[in-house]
Amino acid sequence: MVSNSERIFENYRRRFGFVSPQVVSPPSLNFGLAVVVPVYDEPCLNQSLQSLRDCERPPCDVEVLLVFNSSERDPDAVRLRNRQARQSAVQWIGEHSDSQFRCHVLDFPYLPPKHAGVGLARKIGMDEAAARFYQAKKPEEGLIVCYDADCLCERNFLVENFRHFAERPDVAGCSTYFEHPLGGPEKPVVYRAVAAYELHLRYYVEGLRWTGFPYAGHTIGSAMSVRVPTYLQLGGMNRKKAGEDFYFFQKLMRHAKTSELDTTAVYPSARPSRRVPFGTGRAVGRILAGEPQRSYSFWAFEIVKALVDAVKSLDQVPTSFEECFPANLLAPMLAFLEANNCRIAIAEIGKNVAGVAQFQKRFWRWFDGFRCVKFLNWVSANYCPKVETSIAAAEPCLLNRLGIKSESPRTETSLLALYRDHQRNRRTISAKSASNHFPLG
Repeated sequence: MVSNSERIFENYRRRFGFVSPQVVSPPSLNFGLAVVVPVYDEPCLNQSLQSLRDCERPPCDVEVLLVFNSSERDPDAVRLRNRQARQSAVQWIGEHSDSQFRCHVLDFPYLPPKHAGVGLARKIGMDEAAARFYQAKKPEEGLIVCYDADCLCERNFLVENFRHFAERPDVAGCSTYFEHPLGGPEKPVVYRAVAAYELHLRYYVEGLRWTGFPYAGHTIGSAMSVRVPTYLQLGGMNRKKAGEDFYFFQKLMRHAKTSELDTTAVYPSARPSRRVPFGTGRAVGRILAGEPQRSYSFWAFEIVKALVDAVKSLDQVPTSFEECFPANLLAPMLAFLEANNCRIAIAEIGKNVAGVAQFQKRFWRWFDGFRCVKFLNWVSANYCPKVETSIAAAEPCLLNRLGIKSESPRTETSLLALYRDHQRNRRTISAKSASNHFPLG
């Protein structure tokens, strides 16, 4: 007899699946955590695998799913390097796998160009992980951890992921604390570039948190984890060629409870990359080409805060746009809301909720993380242009919120140290741990 959970999985496969399950060998009876690693033209994969294998073991067996991928239109040289990396990984697996730490190779060298990219590769691996948990007949216990082929991690990375979810049964997903290396074998200019971009990421999150916006958090693909049932309920990972992590985690935050895991860390690479149109690799390359890193003006966040405050202050369900938003709401936000059919949304939400709390919840599902970014980009193009990140991140109002005095000018690197310290809850990573995990550059 087919169980309800099995029907859910089969329905997911019919609606959202891309390929059938790939791994033939059955999972162990103690299988509890899967690490998904997309691999594309990656020369340092074995170092990333070694970093995972060196981790303290959680009280369950771990499987690592390596998804080698390339497009039909990729140069033969890319497929050749992928094949060489796969052969090297297979040899490494033969020498290092054990019953509690198993690695599986999934190879997709000719993906359709329309969808080929990191989103599809991540989806293939996460779908495979879900299938493995259903094969083990323990989907409710399954945990999928995302990672990248150029990442390293702290030794407690696997243990802390397991513990975090075990101690928080109401949490469906989490974002792990991350740091890019600021020193190593690359030229110093590379580390200055990645420091500027990481500061931009942290400033953006703190700016949103300052506004009170409900969906403020990091969405780094190599540093997010999700429970299997929630993954399926959300329709799985998307196939976007870039920003797949942002879209997935924003969707997760809208529909389930998420948290931050700051008792361990992931260290993504600082290398420039041109595979995706945006993200860390592309940003580093752009900065190295002479373009300064820019971020939203703090005034843009002040406008978002005015919206948050207006919605928070409602004492009854509004029946019109004017009842919902005061006339003194800043003009750029009013113009954006009008242009994005907010009047229709307010009327629709108001007719289908029983109280203010439900209205507010439904409104933030409409003005979600995607729409907020759309607004920030729109207001930056039309009202308040972006400014260099070192200027934006030194905003006194924001620094005061972080408990940081702002009397003297600060460099991007020194500001980044302050933001890091705040966002990891002043957790100290030992100098020994940090030095052991920065060889990739």
